[in-house]
Amino acid sequence: MALCVSMLIIALAGADSVEAINALVAGSFGGTIAIARTLTFLLPLTLVALGWIVAFRSRRINVGFEGQILIGGVAAAWAGIYLAPHLPFPLQLPVAVLIALVAGGLYATIAALLWAWRGVNEIISTLMLNFIATGIVTWLVAGPMQEPTHQFPNSPPVAPRALWPHLLPNSTLTWDVLLAPILVGVVWFVMTRTAAGFLLRLTGSNERAARFAGVSTRLVTVLSLAASGALAGLAGSSLILGAGTGKLAAQFSAGFGFDGIVVALVARNNPLAVLPAAVLFAALRSGSGLMEARAGVSSQLVFITQGLVILLVAGSAFLFERMAVD
Repeated sequence: MALCVSMLIIALAGADSVEAINALVAGSFGGTIAIARTLTFLLPLTLVALGWIVAFRSRRINVGFEGQILIGGVAAAWAGIYLAPHLPFPLQLPVAVLIALVAGGLYATIAALLWAWRGVNEIISTLMLNFIATGIVTWLVAGPMQEPTHQFPNSPPVAPRALWPHLLPNSTLTWDVLLAPILVGVVWFVMTRTAAGFLLRLTGSNERAARFAGVSTRLVTVLSLAASGALAGLAGSSLILGAGTGKLAAQFSAGFGFDGIVVALVARNNPLAVLPAAVLFAALRSGSGLMEARAGVSSQLVFITQGLVILLVAGSAFLFERMAVD
């Protein structure tokens, strides 16, 4: 339905809506390179969506994924540039990824501790931490981590052996894309089949009852936000060590921190539904450029389509609930 409304908007603007949709599909799935580009966008969207779900299960709202991605990317770049050359080959990539994961988790923990100790609203704190992370990255790429010639606002390249190897030649797709289905399965299993997942769901469902049952709800909440940030930090490492240029640059997060939240909402906060939702939004990202070039339709239409998808998913949830009550 969202695509149909988007086609109507294109037609009203005087463009060929059929050509635009064909270009969107071709840019997303029209050949090996197009599919590889779409799958490249899949991993960060999936990781952020899973991070949102982990935090939301404890009834906390983390909107700081952009900042956590940036900090994770900074940590990955630092490890790949300065630490990896001094490590044996098998450890260079795993250590860089692990440091990024920890950095993202620690950055989210700042907001978690502010909430636990001072009652600071985590929506405000995580949102404000995004701006701080943006400032840190901008300062680093124009100062301490700038490339040696000081002509470009980016870091030196990461050590080659600290990069994810390419899954397909002549494409940006790297082996880290396999983390997407693996982590979807891990998050689902932890939430539904482990004691930790039960405590998380109990805290989110009824915090008062959880406290009466002897659960340390503050600790559970802090750990859920930390895990949420760790997944975003992992996404940041992927953007530097995987599909990216292997260099730290300003705004490399490219809005994945907010788009991933939308993916989680479309998936109705179900980990198993994250992958198909992420494929949809990755396809919209991947095909928008060809749609603009071939059909003359602004790539900004993708944002309209995304908004329509959210509205329709929310509306369908409301209707299903009303039907269930009736």
